[in-house]
Amino acid sequence: MTPKVTDKSAPAPTPARWKGVLLWLVPALLALVFLAATTRERAARVRYVSGIADWSGGTSAAPASGSWTPRLVVAGHDNASYEWLDQVRQMFDRGEWRVRHIDYENAPQGRTVFAPSPYRWWLAGLTWIDHVASGKPVGACLEDTAMVADPLLLLLILVAASVWVARRFGAFAAVFLSLGLVTLFPFAAQFSPGAPEDPGLSWICAVASLLALVSGLGHAYDASPRRGAAARAFAAAGVLGGLGLWVDVPQQLPLLGGIALGALAAAWAGRSQKDAPAPPWRLWGLAGAATTFAAYLIENFPAHLGSWELRVVHPVMAVAWLGLGELLAAVTPSAGAPAKARRILGATLGLAAVAAIPLTLWYTKTWGFLEFELRSPRLAKLPDPVSATTFFDWVSHDGLSAAVWGTILPWVLVGPALWCLWRRQTSAGDRAAVALALGPVAVTTGFALSRISWWSGVDATLLVLAVATAAGLARGRLPALAAWTWSVAAALILLPGILQLLPADFGPNNALSQTEVVSLIERDLAHWLQSHTGREGGLVLATPNQTYTLYYYGGQRGLATLDWENREGLGAAVRILSASTPEESYELIQRRGVTHIIIPSWDSYLEVYAKLGLGQVEGSFMGRLKHWAIPPWLRPVAYLLPSIEGFSDQTVLVFEVVDDQDDAAAGSRLAEYFIDSGQLDLAEIQAQNLRRFPGDLGALVARAQVQVARNETEAFGRSVTTILGRIGAGGDRKLLWDRRVSLAIILAQSQHLDEARSQLEKCLSSADASNLRSLSTATLYHMHVLSRALGLEIKDPSLHQLSLDLLPADVRSRLAP
Repeated sequence: MTPKVTDKSAPAPTPARWKGVLLWLVPALLALVFLAATTRERAARVRYVSGIADWSGGTSAAPASGSWTPRLVVAGHDNASYEWLDQVRQMFDRGEWRVRHIDYENAPQGRTVFAPSPYRWWLAGLTWIDHVASGKPVGACLEDTAMVADPLLLLLILVAASVWVARRFGAFAAVFLSLGLVTLFPFAAQFSPGAPEDPGLSWICAVASLLALVSGLGHAYDASPRRGAAARAFAAAGVLGGLGLWVDVPQQLPLLGGIALGALAAAWAGRSQKDAPAPPWRLWGLAGAATTFAAYLIENFPAHLGSWELRVVHPVMAVAWLGLGELLAAVTPSAGAPAKARRILGATLGLAAVAAIPLTLWYTKTWGFLEFELRSPRLAKLPDPVSATTFFDWVSHDGLSAAVWGTILPWVLVGPALWCLWRRQTSAGDRAAVALALGPVAVTTGFALSRISWWSGVDATLLVLAVATAAGLARGRLPALAAWTWSVAAALILLPGILQLLPADFGPNNALSQTEVVSLIERDLAHWLQSHTGREGGLVLATPNQTYTLYYYGGQRGLATLDWENREGLGAAVRILSASTPEESYELIQRRGVTHIIIPSWDSYLEVYAKLGLGQVEGSFMGRLKHWAIPPWLRPVAYLLPSIEGFSDQTVLVFEVVDDQDDAAAGSRLAEYFIDSGQLDLAEIQAQNLRRFPGDLGALVARAQVQVARNETEAFGRSVTTILGRIGAGGDRKLLWDRRVSLAIILAQSQHLDEARSQLEKCLSSADASNLRSLSTATLYHMHVLSRALGLEIKDPSLHQLSLDLLPADVRSRLAP
């Protein structure tokens, strides 16, 4: 009779064991309290900032949003979050369950969307539940969802994984998992409220998959009679890993290499268990491959098959995963292993299948999932995020800051893992599980040194390593003193990260951070521009961050973002801004239908575009704009930033693409722009340039405006006398509409009210929406003041209301009776 083998990895649920599980509940509840408290404080800050009123927007609303106006200010200026929100809005607006094309980037043609659907479905599902329950507009529900979507993901994994780990690995391991999930930095910061993005979901899948894998490996190497448990765990690991690959290929595919590395280490670590059956690597490979292929079909069938893009889930990855499972099965020694020749054949076939990925990359002449993201890598989603290219760039810039220590200290957990491997008391199954977990830690650390966003992946793999280590030490009769020592050391390791995760001391009376100010200005600019372009919107050439926000808040489509799917739009922006002649830029602008060019002073990406095309800014179209060498088909439009302490030297240049203006009209409008933006020295230079047009009435009016702004009383009187003479001679018959409004204001300022009334009546009788939107805020306000003083108004009620809506709320309030 075969003797019965006890299952060391899954002991019977004795009363003592359940007592340990109950003791685990205390730190688990502490983890829940910490998560709830930090989430509540961060959410309150996001709501406070989002609730700050616009400075200049009227009653704008994004297209298809009904009476709802987008207000959410994404935490940390993480503008890629707006991409997810926009695509979920499109799902509801168009009744789509998969988003495969958008038209608000690379406009007007749009671009293909490769971003996977699971995270959009998560956001859409929560939004739909809120919409049905509350009856609020979908857009408002979506912004509510953005506040809870990621924290809810972390809550779910905290509860589910902690309970499962407590049952499978014991209370000691569950303590480290539950506390680590909410305190490891920057991992826990990926689940901040108000900045929805998919990396958190991807790393959750990685944690779940690796936990299942180390559990199954423990069953396999302990040679327990519960062979089915190992098979189920390996199959679950394959399915969970396949789901993670579906969500984010660039994050998950390197983890497969880490698992392979860890499997080889596990085979070496478990070599003493010579009678152990082979771990079911083939089943893992089959489950992962099947899930990957199913995800590909769900995303692409039937109309989008055939792409060879390896940044997203693809059948080639299913083939490689299947081959990796065969390869690991062939090279992992075990009891009852097949003949050597058969194993060599299996290893050869498996290696050939794995080679499908590098061969595809070579065939397509791309780096696929290995390519660097163009957008600046971020460490975590925090109000003032760390951005750097590599870890070493970050350290050289910031030094050994608290954030650096909070990031790297958890890596010390590798020390106890190595000790667990060395201890004789550690069982073969636990030793193999720890060795397996070390493989992904090594790979993610390598990537984290070159891309700081990968430090969340380091934390995810360290969590699994901590669970495997804690279980191995606990089952290896770890002395009580050693257990307490290790626990205290782990707490000290986590402390710097906890300090980073604690919300800053923000409140209604605290100053806004720079990223919050920039976000509010971008929202205000979008609402302002939407009111000046109408509900049909415009097409903007702007920096990537502004392109995101101008569409989310104001429905303005754009050209260039840093999404890798938008290479064509990026190329168009580069060609326009790097063109050596205005004529070349104009041809490209007309071809694309660009209506506005937006240049914020705090974001230099448009200069980067010019350098990409020409090698330098000087001599490019962007260089001309910087030096105010404006072609006649561009008109500057004054958008005035609010007066904010520490931000007063920043500007936003807005250029509207118009029909060709004659030199006098273009110069007159530029002089008025300089007045409205407070650049009186430039206005004076422009007034001197306008002396070249002594016979143009609009140029005379612009010179008079400069004289008023500069308090040049005598010169202003002479200009008014000349203007009155030109009017008497009929020189105002062909005056442009906006210049006539300025003429009426100048006449009123010089106390020639009858002449001012005559000019204003002509303006109001011929006003239309386009004319009203062409006026600067100052000119429009003065027109209203003059109209009220003279008892005049626009007859059309809708146009009259539009003329009021175009004014900032505080300016509009001055006109209230």
